Amino acid sequence: MKSELKKKPLLELAEAYFGPRRDLRVNPEYQRGTVWGLAQKQGLIDSLLRGYQIPIFYVHLEESVNKFTGGVNTTAWLVDGQQRLAAIASFLRNEFCLPDPNNEAPGTFIPMLLESPPAWSGKKFEELAPEDSKRLVERELLVVEMREEAKNEVRDLFIRLQAGTPLTAQEKRDAWPGNFTSFIIRHAGKPGHKESNPKPFFKLVTRSKGKPISVDDGDHYIDGLADTRKFFAGLAMTIMVRAKTGEDFVDLKGKTLNEFYKQNLDLLPDDPAAVRVEDTLDVVSELPGFEDLLTRKAMTFQMGFHLALLVDSLHSGEYVQVWRDDVVKAFTTFLDDVAKARLHYKETGEALPHYERFVSFLAGSGSDTAELIRKRHAFFLEKMYLSIRIKPRDSQRLFDALEKEVIWIRDGRKCKNPSCGRLVAFREAHIHHVQEHIAGGATALENGILICSDCHSDRAKMQSLFPNFQEYLKQFSRPK
Repeated sequence: MKSELKKKPLLELAEAYFGPRRDLRVNPEYQRGTVWGLAQKQGLIDSLLRGYQIPIFYVHLEESVNKFTGGVNTTAWLVDGQQRLAAIASFLRNEFCLPDPNNEAPGTFIPMLLESPPAWSGKKFEELAPEDSKRLVERELLVVEMREEAKNEVRDLFIRLQAGTPLTAQEKRDAWPGNFTSFIIRHAGKPGHKESNPKPFFKLVTRSKGKPISVDDGDHYIDGLADTRKFFAGLAMTIMVRAKTGEDFVDLKGKTLNEFYKQNLDLLPDDPAAVRVEDTLDVVSELPGFEDLLTRKAMTFQMGFHLALLVDSLHSGEYVQVWRDDVVKAFTTFLDDVAKARLHYKETGEALPHYERFVSFLAGSGSDTAELIRKRHAFFLEKMYLSIRIKPRDSQRLFDALEKEVIWIRDGRKCKNPSCGRLVAFREAHIHHVQEHIAGGATALENGILICSDCHSDRAKMQSLFPNFQEYLKQFSRPK
């Protein structure tokens, strides 16, 4: 087969593909039936605008003799690159906008960690600045033009191009450069990898007979710890975002994970947020009763996630260490109650609280969104807190991370000033001492209430609402 590498301006290549003459045609034999989603299309255009090189396009020039004129006709068939070219054509026709982090739904991106959005964020092609649109349409793309001499050479090339071993999304992330990739592999484990040194914590979720199954025979690849690494990536991301921004939860979808990986290419070993993740894993495995948990059936990743976040909040708070003695026992009780609720629902169809407010949010559409994770964790905290001794190290202080989180969730994320009631983001939440601290009010859940920053700055108003707040808190009083 003869082949020649050429450079084609983006606009010329796109117009050959979607122009009225269809000079560059699609041969169904060479298409795999996959269609790119919006995020993939946006990512390609963003890469082109940033000047990144994209994969080569392969075109088969097929010659045939016109039986009437005797002349030679040449047909250009697109062998590889249809989805890339379709995305380019779609953008040039103003069929979609580029992503704008400022307009994303809550939890779908990492707030305050993103770089400054580029000038083309949120824009269609017709809305680009002249210099950006000019740079895009004049981008030179690499195209290999092929003329076959032997039968089936183009087919053989197509098979070679598409015959790579299929990988999961997490296995693709494992191949990315960067320090966060190494961080995940090192602590969650990857069979045969030189940096792999998994933490004991992961025995809770990945136990099996012998070693995790791993197969690589050239045609098949199975990595027994790929799902564990995906789980850890989501857990690490959540804890690090909490440490850096105060945001309580983010989506655990692939798009969010991909962005976080890219934002942390240069993650330092002593990064405080990363150290906090490692500390959390170590503290869980050092809890009294941890070995007893290992005698049970391996728990789901969601259960491990909520346990780790509870321990993170307790460990990063200012508490006497007595809580460590209670966590495993309380967690075991929670696991048993969840199992009972599952069985009860299966036998009767009745949803007990553990099923209705926890189990029902574990699977299905949206289960990996910040909102449903938050709902699960709210119920989990509500039950766990009743069985754990939480004693402040210093009573003369502000409400700390866990207390703030419990009150914020308990109060429905709304300012409890009756004349306000607006939703309050976790990082902006203020916890007001109903009985003022200077008057001897305790820094305890029974004396704390969620208030927005504007209302909290009006001390006279807060004092006047003392009876309202007291009446509201009666419903949460613990029995003597």
